[in-house]
Amino acid sequence: MKASPRASSAVSSRPRPTLATGWPLIAAFACAVAGRVLGTASGVSATTPNDQAALYVLALLAAGAGLIALSRAPDLLPTPAIVGIAAGVATMLLVAPADLRPLETTLPAFLLGAPWRYALTPLVVHFAFAIGWPHRRRHWFGIVVGWYMLHLSMWVAVAGGLAAAEVPLVRAVDETFLRVVLEPMGLAIALGAVGTAAASSARRVAERHAAGWGFAAIALGFGPLVAMVRFPDAIGMLGQGLTAVHVGLTLLPVLAIPAVLALPFVNAVARDLDAMHHAQRLLDESELAEPLHALADALRAMFDADGVMIRLAAPITVISVGTARAIDTATAMVAEAESIDDRRTLVAPIGRAGDPLGEVRLDARYAGAFGRREREWLTAFLAPIGGALRARRREILLQEHSRELGIAVAASASDLSAAIRRLPAPPDDDGMALPPTVDARAVLGQLADGIATVARRGVGLEEASQIARERARGATDRVAHALDALRALSSQLHGLPVHGEEIDVSNQTVSGVAFRTNLLANNAALEATRAGAAGRTFGVLAEEIRRLADTTAETSTAIGAKTASLAGGVNALRTALDGVLDALAAAIRDAEAGEDAAQRLGAAAGELEGASRSIRPALEEANAVAERRSARDQHLSNTLERFLADRAALARTLISHRDALEKLGETLDRLVQRSGPKRQVGPLRPRG
Repeated sequence: MKASPRASSAVSSRPRPTLATGWPLIAAFACAVAGRVLGTASGVSATTPNDQAALYVLALLAAGAGLIALSRAPDLLPTPAIVGIAAGVATMLLVAPADLRPLETTLPAFLLGAPWRYALTPLVVHFAFAIGWPHRRRHWFGIVVGWYMLHLSMWVAVAGGLAAAEVPLVRAVDETFLRVVLEPMGLAIALGAVGTAAASSARRVAERHAAGWGFAAIALGFGPLVAMVRFPDAIGMLGQGLTAVHVGLTLLPVLAIPAVLALPFVNAVARDLDAMHHAQRLLDESELAEPLHALADALRAMFDADGVMIRLAAPITVISVGTARAIDTATAMVAEAESIDDRRTLVAPIGRAGDPLGEVRLDARYAGAFGRREREWLTAFLAPIGGALRARRREILLQEHSRELGIAVAASASDLSAAIRRLPAPPDDDGMALPPTVDARAVLGQLADGIATVARRGVGLEEASQIARERARGATDRVAHALDALRALSSQLHGLPVHGEEIDVSNQTVSGVAFRTNLLANNAALEATRAGAAGRTFGVLAEEIRRLADTTAETSTAIGAKTASLAGGVNALRTALDGVLDALAAAIRDAEAGEDAAQRLGAAAGELEGASRSIRPALEEANAVAERRSARDQHLSNTLERFLADRAALARTLISHRDALEKLGETLDRLVQRSGPKRQVGPLRPRG
């Protein structure tokens, strides 16, 4: 998951421990080494080895507290003051006891230990304001600088007095003005600053806790040093050269560490883990409302805000917790994090600045609540959230595209089903397609026998003629029925090209669906490649859709070829059928002529008795007609046999076409069922 450039720069721009902040520890180490070289490490020669070891341990604890502050919170406002306090306390414990007076030591020892004693009060005041009122730095910065300058001038004055042996000046500045006036005043100012911050209801809970730890550090660490001047007998000796003041001085930097760690926006690792947890919930939950509510509650607790509003652009979602100020949801998303309304409101985008997915709006109860550090912290926290929401937006777009594809494929399948229903049913040959063969010569032979019988017997000739007419008329009717059936079949064959055109149109629709499916599969594969590991499943789905589209295109091509072949066969069959119709029409005309002949024969039957000898020419003419009719009947039978063979081939082609269309429909149905994307997101891990 890729964070936005602005969020990445906000996280990577976090400063590291530098010489500009940690130089007091280096100076303290140098002073300790120089003191050991000069033989003034402890300041009293009567210190026992155990007490001296205890002083070393206390000095190491103080220096360690400074190193912890320098490594855990290098860019916090109280860190320089804590590092300075740790360096000063460590040097004072190693170089000289805390109650050593300038008049009781040499100038080199004073130059090694006194600067830290003179800097301790400004450092405590600095720490108190920085831990209690970090957002009001512009108001107290001048006061702290004034304290530093005042104590620097006093240290220069005392050093000059020692060099010039001006005892009254040294005593007035060091013993009176510094120890009696400024140190108690600094203690009162520091305790008042952190105490007011700890009791203020307009501060965050974490800030009040930090101020409480700071109050304890100043009271227990700096308080005994100030009380030693007024009540020297109240400070008990813990050993020879080791007093409660030394332990109290060690507590000053040691208790300052919990004060710093209690401040908000310090533990970046916990912040990133919390952000990853919420990002994972956004990926895992099917609905966004619940994880967004949890995210809003977490942001409200993290920033101690009155209200939090989360607004997403796609899908359009607005989540609000607490007493968030109402805004117009139609306004554009912010491009970068900013504090507005006298820093009462903090607004930050979710996602990249150029393409924000939404925004987060925090509202506080007091002015100045959201500064630079809050903006950077919120931007870094929203970096994995933006990546998760971008993945969800791509998933929603893929679902919409798959849904549209499913609708299109379902419509195509429905069209194919309709086309299959419009195909004619396969013909069913029951063996009655060919009419029975009529042998006119046999009929005429029977007629000749009858005439001979009439001629011989002269009885029933008219009745035989009537029977011959009826038989000839029946044969003509059967031929006429066959002609009507062929004409109906010809009409059906004329309608087949229309069905072929409809099949071709449906086939083109299937080809278009296959092309759009292949195009959507390529787009999905490209998006899956951009998504990286989170889009690997979408890439497999895109490859499956591409193969289905290729199979559909190949099937569509085969259907087009078979449809064209079928159209050619239908045209050839229609041409042959037209010839058959012409032959049948001629046969009917001939049959009608035979019926007329039989009628004439019946008319002549009445006169047959009297003119039996004159019937021979008519009989010969009837025989000639019968021969021609038999030849035509044989030709008609052969033509009908070829037509039935062509009809069977057409039926097989239609069945094959129907099977191909049904297979294509089943393929499209499977494509519709498998087109819906399935969410399968693994655990979200931070980038290394």
